[in-house]
Amino acid sequence: MAVSETAGAGRSHPSAPSGLAAARAADWRERLTMLGAIAAYACLSGFGGPLLRHLIPGSFAPLFAASGPAERHVDQQQLLGAVVVLLTAPGAIAAEALVVGWRGSSLRRMFGGVSASIKTDVAFFALSHVQFTDIVGKVMMLGASMASGLWLRRWIALRLGVEVDLGGLFWPARVAVYFAIFTFLGYWAHRLYHTRVFWPLHRYHHAATDFSVINAERAHPAAVLETFLINLPMAALGASPLVLIYVNALAHGQSLITHSRIDSDWGWFGRWVLQSPNHHRMHHKLDITRPTGNFSLLPIWDHLFGTWDGEAGPSLVIGVDAPYRHGLWIWPDVWRDFCEFCRGLAPPKSTVRSGGTA
Repeated sequence: MAVSETAGAGRSHPSAPSGLAAARAADWRERLTMLGAIAAYACLSGFGGPLLRHLIPGSFAPLFAASGPAERHVDQQQLLGAVVVLLTAPGAIAAEALVVGWRGSSLRRMFGGVSASIKTDVAFFALSHVQFTDIVGKVMMLGASMASGLWLRRWIALRLGVEVDLGGLFWPARVAVYFAIFTFLGYWAHRLYHTRVFWPLHRYHHAATDFSVINAERAHPAAVLETFLINLPMAALGASPLVLIYVNALAHGQSLITHSRIDSDWGWFGRWVLQSPNHHRMHHKLDITRPTGNFSLLPIWDHLFGTWDGEAGPSLVIGVDAPYRHGLWIWPDVWRDFCEFCRGLAPPKSTVRSGGTA
């Protein structure tokens, strides 16, 4: 009997190394897939800018920046913006992977055992990085999108005699001040998205049932409030194109991290300086019995205006009660939400009850 057990044990030894080798091979396949995805991302970003320049006249290039349509060096600014944007998302993805590890990272979930919700994030991410959604947004803004920040700033200076100039500040201080202004304006734009009229354009973002870094890219093509309520006022307040690039990149990077799978509230830093992933998860909660809060990248605005709502862990259920397909084919839901938004522009109909009108 002992011999039989020893023989059995001896036969079991070769299977252990082979199982370990198979696991290592699978892990390497995932990592190679990751490298391929990063290469594809770089190609999409590289071709997205030229595609946009071919589809939209060059005079659109400095749109909402503090430079006129005829000003030179637009291409250099666009190139710098493309490089910054190109590095922001990979940097956030890499930072998350360093904190949570490869197996818990968004990148692994995007390409290995991906959830249907993250597939939707991948679809929006791909579209945003060939700048398709930017093109749709510019078309939908019609004539208002032609206004440049410099024109608006000059108009205010001529009519009101007011002209803001922070050019004397040290460069980091200038970026910090404009970032604070950016987040203040973003706070109110975000709250506006949570109103009855604009909620259908923001709901797709909240429809995610699984957090990932690129969930920050899940935005309806018609959701262009930021252009009117953030970028135009920023340019009118004297933010240069370069400052706008860095402020937007900083805000975008922070938004990517707050949607990441990092399970942390960052202590006092997350409560007062920059919103943490756990605080933003509370903003995405499915339970709407309590008012939604945590709207700003800078928690100070939520504290000041009474919308601070604490934090939540990974166990909190997120999403919305409206049905979404969740997958790569996003257009039926995009169209439905847009139609619902258009219907919502009409004033609500009054309902007649017995005994009076409500």
